[in-house]
Amino acid sequence: MKVFKLFVAGFILSGVISCKKPGLTTLNVSMDDAASMLAGSLSSNSYGVSDISTDVSLNANTSIATNLACGSTKIDTFTRKSQPGSAGTYSYKLTYSHKLTCNMSNSPDNISSNLSYAGSFSNSKLSLSNSGTTSFILAGLTSTATVYSVNGEYKSMGSFKLKADTTNAGTANVDIVVKNVIINKATQVITGGTGTVIVTGTTIKKGDFTYNGTLTFNGAWMASMVINGTTYTISLATGEVIRH
Repeated sequence: MKVFKLFVAGFILSGVISCKKPGLTTLNVSMDDAASMLAGSLSSNSYGVSDISTDVSLNANTSIATNLACGSTKIDTFTRKSQPGSAGTYSYKLTYSHKLTCNMSNSPDNISSNLSYAGSFSNSKLSLSNSGTTSFILAGLTSTATVYSVNGEYKSMGSFKLKADTTNAGTANVDIVVKNVIINKATQVITGGTGTVIVTGTTIKKGDFTYNGTLTFNGAWMASMVINGTTYTISLATGEVIRH
């Protein structure tokens, strides 16, 4: 009888163990962390998409003013750095290639701007050393167009460290596709447009992470981003992120 009782107890115990639900594992890079990474890739205080759009539109103004020949390609290499005392700091070496395309009337129509860059930025949330490329097509060069329109892709890859936990570090890849981003010709400020965003990577502690979402440029240096159903407001001037 004792043997039978031990057998039953062992059977029940093994059943409890086998039915135990696996524990949930949490990623070191939270959705809020991912939003901060993406904001850094967008904002002006970290030389993100907002600043790149400004450079591309300023080049368009110069190309028109200097009567750049149709089909010409212009190469520019220079460095962009944050102003002393800025809340966020950055330093990037840039190489732009701008090609002017004309329409059937032999008037400027659009410019293909390809950028390769390498450098780093740091703000209150994270620091990132990265390199990457952008490929933008800026349209609206005709005299009748009142604004510029940009379509293209921004790519970044590098290593990061989160400020809240300095042991939390890893690698991250960012991909931002912008669609019909409207830029004021006079101010070079983004006034509208949409996009898609994705950030993937791996942390030293807990492996891989992936977040993706949608992007809306609202004008007045602001943008909205939705990641996994959660909405964030981003300041394109400061990179500040607010979760709603």
